[in-house]
Amino acid sequence: MKAALTTLGCKVNHYETEAMRELFAQDGWELVDFSDTADVYVVNTCTVTQTSDTKSRQMIARAHRSNPDALVVAVGCYAQTAPETVAALEGVGLVVGTDGRKEIVSRVKEALLAKSGEAYVSPIQEMRTFEPLSAVRDSRTRATLKIQDGCVNFCSYCIIPYARGPLRSRPLDEISGEVALLAAEGYREIVLTGIHLASYGRDFTEKSATLLDAIARASEPDGIKRIRLGSLEPLFVTGATAKALSENPKICRQFHLSLQSGSDTVLKRMNRRYTAEEYLQAVGLLRQYMPDCAVTTDVIAGFPGETEQEHRETLAFCERAAFARMHVFPFSLRKGTKAETLGGQLPRAVKEARAKELLSLGKRLTAQSLRAQIGSVVEVLAESDGAGYSGNYIRVRTDAPEGDIVRIRLEGFDGEMAFGARLD
Repeated sequence: MKAALTTLGCKVNHYETEAMRELFAQDGWELVDFSDTADVYVVNTCTVTQTSDTKSRQMIARAHRSNPDALVVAVGCYAQTAPETVAALEGVGLVVGTDGRKEIVSRVKEALLAKSGEAYVSPIQEMRTFEPLSAVRDSRTRATLKIQDGCVNFCSYCIIPYARGPLRSRPLDEISGEVALLAAEGYREIVLTGIHLASYGRDFTEKSATLLDAIARASEPDGIKRIRLGSLEPLFVTGATAKALSENPKICRQFHLSLQSGSDTVLKRMNRRYTAEEYLQAVGLLRQYMPDCAVTTDVIAGFPGETEQEHRETLAFCERAAFARMHVFPFSLRKGTKAETLGGQLPRAVKEARAKELLSLGKRLTAQSLRAQIGSVVEVLAESDGAGYSGNYIRVRTDAPEGDIVRIRLEGFDGEMAFGARLD
């Protein structure tokens, strides 16, 4: 039997798709490209924007066209929030949602046996425990481990708390076990990821662990040389946490802090839990304790009611924060969120124009950040394609053997690819 899988959306979705792919491989399935003819197509859907919903439907339709007799399986956030809608799409035979992916192979087999022309919607479960999907081997040197799921912040624009459910954290002993296995396999870098990573441990009854404890566990094996963190909330960064991170030599000096807006009035309408000044304080603390760190972020353009002045405040804020990289998204209305009820919905042309302006600023700030790195010495984890990443996430050419960590003095850039002289 042949299976094909594809992903839409965030890095956590990609992680979960790769984990499901591994489950199919372990069961003896032949894995083929999504464009090939398969017996089963698994579409890991996304619902973060209206465009995500549309693309999810398009991928489902593409799978059905590739083989009308195949079982098309919809999993993920769009399948979780709109199971009946997804089940009604032509070709869909199984809807799973954001829980139960650990049993994806058995559910697929049951659906194949029971195939009756009507989609089976797996019970949308109340998500109360962490789903222990195995670590994903991104390459032969780097692996990603999801240690947290769910969110309870309910930002006014965001559907994810409804799609992902409440906070669930991976037990510390499970983290230790997974990372020890990865170290034994020769992996050098671990990426810790989650939907709201900074909330790790808050769901534990004893409140006995935090993200810093999870990082400590992941840092234990000697073979693991790097710990890279997924997206963090700015209020996680206190003087104590910044100091603790700086004292761990394995922590990669690149931090993604979600911003969304640099205007206090917009942040308040978004139901974000910090002010622009508090965000800048977090950035300042990271740079105080780790001067070589890179700070990256996300920004939403054209939130309901956003005035030209508020947009200008965001542009000025991003300039002041001097981000190494910015991901920019025009606001997308999600049904069921508080933002749906807000007045001042902006025309698409305005949102796109503001996003374009922010993207242009982001490119300039990235170029500025890269230029500032010329002459610095970075440690690069070599990969198989003649390049690798520094701890602060600069792509650097190197002829070092895959898996080696080498010191390189940066001499220049070809686009965003750095080159320089190897020092050891």
